[in-house]
Amino acid sequence: MVASVAVNLLAVFLLDLAIQGIAYVISAFLKTEKFYDLAGSLTYIACTLLSLLYRHNGDDLTNVQPRQIIIAVMVMVWAIRLGTFLFIRVLKEGKDARFDSVKGNPLRFSIYWIMQLIWIYVTALPAWIVLGNDTFNVPNLVWSDYVGIVVWVYGFIVESTADTQKFMFKLRNRKDFMSSGVWYYCQYPNYHGEIVLWIGIWILSVHGFTDNWQFVSIISPLFEAALILGLSGVPLAEKSLETRYGTRADFRAYKAATPKFFLWFPRNIPVEDDPNQEGPDSTAQTGAQGGSLM
Repeated sequence: MVASVAVNLLAVFLLDLAIQGIAYVISAFLKTEKFYDLAGSLTYIACTLLSLLYRHNGDDLTNVQPRQIIIAVMVMVWAIRLGTFLFIRVLKEGKDARFDSVKGNPLRFSIYWIMQLIWIYVTALPAWIVLGNDTFNVPNLVWSDYVGIVVWVYGFIVESTADTQKFMFKLRNRKDFMSSGVWYYCQYPNYHGEIVLWIGIWILSVHGFTDNWQFVSIISPLFEAALILGLSGVPLAEKSLETRYGTRADFRAYKAATPKFFLWFPRNIPVEDDPNQEGPDSTAQTGAQGGSLM
């Protein structure tokens, strides 16, 4: 049993490595970052399909459990949605500012691709394990599986709604910050949804584990949370927002009133007068504006 899962995990890692390596070589040669997020999403999809088809010999899927099918669909739906969104966004904007200082340097550029390789493998680790497990010794769907499904659906809806609302807002208001829609209730609803949906996948995976060591996959949502909250997500977004809007009174009021990560009603904090700000924005209530967080 352990050997079977280990082979699947090794196969997934090698496929992850191959796709990221090929995409990196092409991107480094062209000095472009436009394929970065798309390559990540395609890797999730390819590794998910590999886990299903390799474990079940490619043609005998009769013993695949509903839990495995649901997890596979969750990962692929999320990857298709996010990858498509990010690819359209980078094409629309013409570049991803994260790579401005590194895409011309192959060595520094490679670090981002190595990090993406690790992110893909670790984040979806519960899925790789469950999809590679024998189904004869695990129960069918139980109550905790439905909890996981609900948690994932909630996270997926929040993340996709937040991304769509901000993207549409930015088409009309390139120079303003986002604080309407779901962003009214949270400064980073896209990151909130991202972490929550992976928690949902882990909850759904628990009763698909066949050995105690597989619970180490709790590292998946923990790694995702650490990455977003402490490294590449919120810190970079906050730095960018402070640079662009830090002197604006309405932005300071929005930050003071609005929960950073969890969705909740903002506190009622009046916007101070800002003599340097022109137009109606100087008296706008918290929640009336919008902008980019990436």
